[in-house]
Amino acid sequence: MDFIKFEAKDHIAILTLDRPGQNAFNYQMYKELKDTFDTINSTEDIWSVIIRAEGKYFSAGNDVNDFQEGVIDVSMEEYGYMVEAGLGSVVNCEVPVISAVQGIAVGSGFCIPTYSDIVIATPEAKFGITEIKVGIIGGAPEASLSLPPKIVRYMALTGNLITAEEMEKHSFVLKIVPSNDLLDTAIEIAQSIVRNPPIALKYMKESLNNIYRPDIIAQKIEFDGEKTGQHMQTEDFGEAVTAFIEKRKPVYKVK
Repeated sequence: MDFIKFEAKDHIAILTLDRPGQNAFNYQMYKELKDTFDTINSTEDIWSVIIRAEGKYFSAGNDVNDFQEGVIDVSMEEYGYMVEAGLGSVVNCEVPVISAVQGIAVGSGFCIPTYSDIVIATPEAKFGITEIKVGIIGGAPEASLSLPPKIVRYMALTGNLITAEEMEKHSFVLKIVPSNDLLDTAIEIAQSIVRNPPIALKYMKESLNNIYRPDIIAQKIEFDGEKTGQHMQTEDFGEAVTAFIEKRKPVYKVK
């Protein structure tokens, strides 16, 4: 795989996002994420997973360049399916998942920690539902799993970032640790998890997902996809994407 690194030792898998730049997700990276978790779910010797990232960013979310005409060779329907399958593979992982977040985690990069069971972060980490800035309707259903409704609305409507300190206050982040200690802390938590009976861990994960039902969230995400598809037919969608890429203020026509 080109963008997802994977290693496993002592019943703990470490999955590393590694796409040069800002770890922005393209179609291939979503597929690699799905394929990696398919492997994890079929491997009896893996009892916990850590997701981390190389570079300054955890992930800047979806690569908006994919939304330009002629960039991708799959339909938007197929692209949307792979986005949902890739991100959904995190919440549907059969064993506990820990996200270790440094830098920026926005858009799809924010959905990964929202779908994780435990989140730790560095002091400079920031989180955001930034989809609205490029005309995408999404991120709020995933965030609703672990954040208060009014915080979700603020993040989704403004696209503004929330600091790790604020997220800790909302109980989204378990603890804030120095960057040099981030992976070691994640491993310590994973080690405390894998000391427990492995079959019981899978049953406990099923129990937790029965409380916060992924299938219900998936229905809400599907609704978002329909609204995004409608917005993609407007001039304003193209302007939002183009302005973002050109790093200028957009000019909307409400058309």
